[in-house]
Amino acid sequence: MNGTNTGFAARLRRPLFIAAALLAATSASAQLAMPARVVTTAHLRAGPSTFYPIVAVLGAGTPVQLFGCEPAWGWCDVQWGFNRGWVDAWLLQATTIGGPVVVATSGPQLAVPIVTFGFNNYWNTWYRGRPWYANRARYFNYWNRFPQGRPPPPRRPPVVRPTPRPPPASRPPSRPPAGRPPPTTRPPPGTRPPSGSRAPSSTSPPDRPQPAQ
Repeated sequence: MNGTNTGFAARLRRPLFIAAALLAATSASAQLAMPARVVTTAHLRAGPSTFYPIVAVLGAGTPVQLFGCEPAWGWCDVQWGFNRGWVDAWLLQATTIGGPVVVATSGPQLAVPIVTFGFNNYWNTWYRGRPWYANRARYFNYWNRFPQGRPPPPRRPPVVRPTPRPPPASRPPSRPPAGRPPPTTRPPPGTRPPSGSRAPSSTSPPDRPQPAQ
């Protein structure tokens, strides 16, 4: 009976131990992190590659703790609550004196540490009990091939289209000034109208015959 109780108590203590370990790791690592923000919807992944499973989906504006980025500045190690993972550095934004900047292009300016991804330690600390933890051998083999992960897919710059110009305004036809009759066409000086346009000249009637005397 005592053995049964002991085993049952041990099973109860195991989740509490895991939760306490996560809390301790979170508290210790948060002291070394810097605040950042997700600029658009992003996947928090279990490694620096799109090959790794998704830990959580972060919405635009989600605040995270940034611990460092891999040497190529493609992926960064971040934490959101109790969720730890990797996010595309182009989707992270940090604040400087001059304003917000993208981590992918301003890592040295932000003094973001360069970190490496150790598969065994990372997965054993953060992903025990996750559904995909049972397939860790598959991801471990991938990590052996690409220890620092693979860069995120290239992002196309936004297409900037010129603003269409409005059509030219049509002008109404010109009108003659008010109060003046329209101009008439006159024949040039020195020309005579055609003969057919003259009125026939009057002729005297013929003489009447004289009566015989």
